[in-house]
Formats: sequence, C-alpha cells, structure tokens
Amino acid sequence: MAFDAKSAAAEIVRLVGGKENINSVAHCMTRLRFVVKDLKQVDQEALKKVPGVLGVIYAGGQLMVVLGKNLLPMYETVVKDYGLSESAAVNENLDAPAEKNPLTFKSAGVAVLDYVSATVAPMISGLVAGGMLKVALLLITLVNAGFADTATYALLSGLADAPFFFMPIFAAYGAAKKLGGTPIYSMMCAAALLHGKYTALVAAGEPITLLGFPVRLMSYSSSLLPALLIALCAYYLEKFFNKIVPGIFKSLLVGLCTVTVTMILSFTVLAPLGGYLGNYLAIVFGFLGDKIGFITVGLLAACLPWLVMCGMHLGLVPFMTQALTNPGYDAVFRPAFILHNMAEGGACIGVALRTKDAEKRAEAFSIAFGCIVAGVTEPAIYGINLPRKKPMYGVMAGGAVGGVVAGLLGARAYVMGYSTVLALPIFQNTIIAMSIAIVTAIVVAAAVTYVLGFEEKN
Repeated sequence: MAFDAKSAAAEIVRLVGGKENINSVAHCMTRLRFVVKDLKQVDQEALKKVPGVLGVIYAGGQLMVVLGKNLLPMYETVVKDYGLSESAAVNENLDAPAEKNPLTFKSAGVAVLDYVSATVAPMISGLVAGGMLKVALLLITLVNAGFADTATYALLSGLADAPFFFMPIFAAYGAAKKLGGTPIYSMMCAAALLHGKYTALVAAGEPITLLGFPVRLMSYSSSLLPALLIALCAYYLEKFFNKIVPGIFKSLLVGLCTVTVTMILSFTVLAPLGGYLGNYLAIVFGFLGDKIGFITVGLLAACLPWLVMCGMHLGLVPFMTQALTNPGYDAVFRPAFILHNMAEGGACIGVALRTKDAEKRAEAFSIAFGCIVAGVTEPAIYGINLPRKKPMYGVMAGGAVGGVVAGLLGARAYVMGYSTVLALPIFQNTIIAMSIAIVTAIVVAAAVTYVLGFEEKN
C-alpha cells in the first residue's frame, strides 16, 4: 500500500495535541520538529505507531518525529493543511508560563547547550555549502592551476568564505531568534566588529579607547562566542529599555539605546571575552585531537548513536564550528560524526548478509547506502539496528575502532561538510587516513553484527 502523507500528517498533528498546541514546526533532513505549548498533551507512544514514523524524540525543547524518506511530503502537507511553518511561531508569552525546573549544574549545562545549538542551527547549511564550494575550487585548481588567478575564482572563493568570515552576524541572528529578541540589534553590533573602520584600527595596531574605556584590538572574523555574548546582552537590554521608555518614545529610543549600549559593551568587554574563550577552546581541541585523538574520536563515535537518538549530537556542532575557526581544523567532531554514519551503514550491511529474508536484505542494503553515501542514519537506527538490538553493538564497535584508526593516522577536517563518504575531500592532505578509518568502521560494524546475529523482526 502506498504511503498516504495526508492521513499520516493529520494523525501526527492530532497526537501532538492539535494545531492549537503547536507553536511552530520545522524540519531537518529526516525529522519533523515541533515546538509545542504543552508536552503533556502529546501522546508519544501513539505517535511511534503512526505509519511512516520511525521514532519520536523530545530534546532541546523540540518534539522530533523521525520520518526518514517520508519527511518532505509530510512537512509540506502539515504546512499546507494546517497553516504551520517555522516562521509562524505563536507568542508563547500569551500562554500560561511553562513549568520551570530548579537551577542545577545539569540544567544550566543543558540550557547553555540548547542556546548554542539553536544559535548555530540556522547557519549550518550555509557553512556546509561554503565548505563544499571550497573543496570544489580546490579540486579545480589541482587540475588547472591557472584558475586560481582568474576573477571567477576570486568571486567564487569570496562566496565560499562568506559564511565563515561573517559568522558573527549569522550567529547573532540565530541567538536573537532563540532568545526572542529583535535580531537586527544583535546583528548590527556583530557587524560592527567586522566593519572596515574597526578592522583598519586593528591593522594600524595603535591603542584606542571608547568613551575612555580601553578597547582590545582583535580580529573577530569567523568567530562564534563573541556573537553569543552580544546577543544575550542585546536581548536583556532591549527588555530593560522596553520597560523604562514611555510608550510614545519606544519606537524611537529602544533600538537606539539597545544597539549603542550593546556596542560599547561589545568592544570593551564582551567581544574580547569571547575571543579569549575561543582561544582557550582551541587549546583544548588541539590537545584532544593531537595528543589523545585516537581515544577521543573512538569514544565519541561509539557514543554518537545514543546522542543522536536523544538529539544531543546537535550540541556538539558549535564546538565543531569553533575548531574549524581556531585552530583551523577539526580532528575530533567531524571525523567521529562521519565514522558513526559509516558504522550505522556497516551494521546494516551485516544485517543484510545475515538475514534470510530477501525483502529485508534489500531494505538493509538500501538503508546502508543512505548512511554511507547520503549521510542519513535515522532509518538505519530506528528501522534496522535498534529494533534488532545486537546490531547496535556493531555500530558502537565500528565507530570506536574506526575512531581509533582516524586518531592514530591524524585525520583532520579543514572545512565544514556533511557526514558522508562524499565529503572526504574536506580532509585534504589527510584524506587517505580518513579513507582507511571509514573502511575500518564499515568492515568492523558489519563483521560484529554478522557474528553476533540478531532476532528477525516481523
């Protein structure tokens, strides 16, 4: 029977609590992501039984319905039939206040990761596009060295560099949207850090002050943390000025006061603090990748299946982005992400080789191809490996051994890319090391899955 997106979408919306319980809806590659008003109105167990649904996860303030290949028709149906979209969020302040959890180290850590992840999410596609364009230009220049001297190369290279160079502006937008502030205020202050007048002062190197306060001259292009601090400051200042400025003057003075005070604090305190934190993170990333990379990558790749199921893997993306900026390569996160996907595909191959059901064998091979070539793992996790339980040992073993190999051989990603075998060029001069690690992860995952066996699922 053909999949009926319309009826499945109607059932999902009903079980989520109806249109009235949905603030907004968005999607990634495989998941329909709802922000709901009241989680208690959601029937998660019933959702898992809807045709086409591979799994249901609640994490980071989002209810994620895993749909795999059925995602786009479902998203389009939900948007069309119910008038929901990512941009059409309901003002949550109009509803009853949400139940607040007590402040603990754990809750604070989760809140910080949620904030940072939401900040980075809107610009990931741009970073990946820019990174892959960089790879394409590199490959072209290897074939035709003279291409690097052309205006075409200069313009395309500028496009590839743009999402990285202007990262503070894009990050400020994502952070402001997450907090509920006015994005343009944060973006203006972040853009001021990249303006030619400031960069000229940095190049000159002469000490400067702002209203008598010393300004630490630093380059903030491709930085992330300063924008996070700026957006926080702008958000709370905007709330403050909205409270104290009389209504008749709000449109005139709130924005003016918000951006001016935020800019002063940015140049004197926030941006330098973010810059220093970024430098210290670079030292940590360098140690993890260069000194104990074989342990770090192996452990992370082995744990990623469970992080993905909890939606916690998105919390690692900001660190990946920071590492690519400083020290300029990622020897931990992207290798682990890719190797996890390869291991998921390898476990599916093990299932395909072991099963006696021809239909399930074809399905497992197809899903393995999706993991390895397309970088989509949810169908493998929820459709093949997790239901059979033992293949998950294969996934963890493949990721761990592949990670150890990648770390020992010094695999490093130099630009952003998707977690697929097609992204191998992002490893540049370490591409052979990463290729060996990928083959290792697939073979080990397939072998362990095949040897351990599993219970066939009807």
